[in-house]
Amino acid sequence: MSRFLCLVLCFFSFVAKGYEIRVLEDKTRTYSANQALEIYKKGNTLKLEGMRLNAGLTGSVYWLFVKLDHQERDKHLLIDNPHINRIDLFRSQAGQIDKIITSGDHYPFKQRPVKHPSFVFPLQASANENLYLLRIDKHDESLQFSAGLISEKELYKRAVNENLINGILGGVLAIIIIFGLFLFISVRDKLYLYYVLYILMAALWVITDKGYGYQFLWPESPYFASRARLLANFFFIISMIQFMQAFIDQRKNSPFFRPLKLIQISNLFFCLLTILVPYSFGYANNLLFGFLVLHLLMDVSTVVLIALSISEKIREKNQQALFYLISVVALLAFMMAEIFVQAGMTNGNLYFLRDYGVQTGIVVEAIILNFGLAHRFNRYKNEKEQLLIHANLKQQELTDQIVVIQEHERRKIADQLHDEVGSMLSLISLQISSVIEHGLEENSEDKLLKAGEVLNTVSATIRTMSHTLTPPAIDKYGFKNAITDLVKDLNLSGKLRTEFVLVGFIEPGVYSSLFINDLYRIIKELTGNILLHSEASHCLIQIIEHEEAISILIEDDGNGILCDPEAQNGMGFQNIHSKVDYLKGFFEISGKGEAGTLINIEIPVNPQLT
Repeated sequence: MSRFLCLVLCFFSFVAKGYEIRVLEDKTRTYSANQALEIYKKGNTLKLEGMRLNAGLTGSVYWLFVKLDHQERDKHLLIDNPHINRIDLFRSQAGQIDKIITSGDHYPFKQRPVKHPSFVFPLQASANENLYLLRIDKHDESLQFSAGLISEKELYKRAVNENLINGILGGVLAIIIIFGLFLFISVRDKLYLYYVLYILMAALWVITDKGYGYQFLWPESPYFASRARLLANFFFIISMIQFMQAFIDQRKNSPFFRPLKLIQISNLFFCLLTILVPYSFGYANNLLFGFLVLHLLMDVSTVVLIALSISEKIREKNQQALFYLISVVALLAFMMAEIFVQAGMTNGNLYFLRDYGVQTGIVVEAIILNFGLAHRFNRYKNEKEQLLIHANLKQQELTDQIVVIQEHERRKIADQLHDEVGSMLSLISLQISSVIEHGLEENSEDKLLKAGEVLNTVSATIRTMSHTLTPPAIDKYGFKNAITDLVKDLNLSGKLRTEFVLVGFIEPGVYSSLFINDLYRIIKELTGNILLHSEASHCLIQIIEHEEAISILIEDDGNGILCDPEAQNGMGFQNIHSKVDYLKGFFEISGKGEAGTLINIEIPVNPQLT
């Protein structure tokens, strides 16, 4: 509290009695120090009311006349604006004018007599004339500043307070940035990276606006110092739009999306223009004026478009837009408070807002946005948990379905063994038993031959069942040869003329045997359904191995019964669906014009399954 009071007392010294500051506008920018002094002596100058000058966008040069009381000792003149292009300090003594120093952000920082982000000039009073003249040149730009005398002790106390407050605000921003980086690393969502960049650009703008950048970061580069604040503003607008669009989830179909992107591109263009085009005093005044006006119009357009974007999302009941609106209102409130205090439009000693309104607003905005990001993170986590629960339920359903299908396949094999193989083995047993009981009779040889034929049939049936369970051709000759054998078997039936096209599957061992067997069973089950139910005469099988997926296309010219939902509820189709779902694939059956069926399957190449 004591340090804050010291800060307040420092500013009270600006309006202390004992000295006077008068101002003269030089619209021609041609007055010499002697000419300005003559005008001052004639009384054709104005008192600097409230110790503050707000010239706005001006083409003039301004002269300040600081008359000290002879009792003033150890005083410093503070021009509280770090962005004045040039300041010439003169002293009038004994009828002679002496130039003391030239400074400004068009000159190296070391030319400033006191190392301070704003302009501080030591003044000394004497028993004779105590008049100082300052020529302040920022023509064709916006000029505002406050001026006043301050002692060296008060200046030191003010610097201590500034360092303390800037340290606190900077520390809060650093914590916020670290939190944003943590969220980005945890979630891998670009939104949090945009947030960090936005806060960094806001901090950079404050650093350049308050003059700290020129003092500590680029003190030997007047060229960059005269452009840094403008560049920081451009980058701030770009990052603000990028973060806002991601934060409120603005889609490309929004009517405000493209205009905001155009503003981002325009700001990038102005960044290049600011860096590459040299300008100095008197250079291309009309061009510079047009540039500043266009820049102002772009900033206004940005504010309007952001307001419309937020309004659009709030109407859609987007909670993130509400967080963003509150944060922006807080920032604007602090910014306006700083402007009003600096302009002397408020009552009371709100000197904290005068110097730290924007910084405080940025910190408050960042804190509110942090709550919004935390809310979004919690929502993301809850949605992820719900998706995980849903995926687990889906996986459980799929597992149950596979168990049912496997049980059905076992029952089908058991039925085949019992009905076909069992009956044929019973017949063989009867034939052999008859021969054993009656000995060799006339028809015994026929019975044995019949029994041999039945044994061959049993062998073929068991081999077919074995191939259905695990096609041996895949392990021995590869997937391509197995499909070739399948197509040959279909053509040997005489009912279905089958053609096939297979692209890929050149390198053996790329996929696991389980994955290849599932592909084979899917194709076999589908062609089996076509053969039994579709009454088709022609079938085409197309299998293509892509880099990220395997495409299976099967079409026939049958009656289209496979498109019937009732037919697709059969155990065979459920088996196919289960295998495709397990492989995380896509399965679609559609009619093909007047007759026939088109089956399309896409199986992704998943390393965990292949």
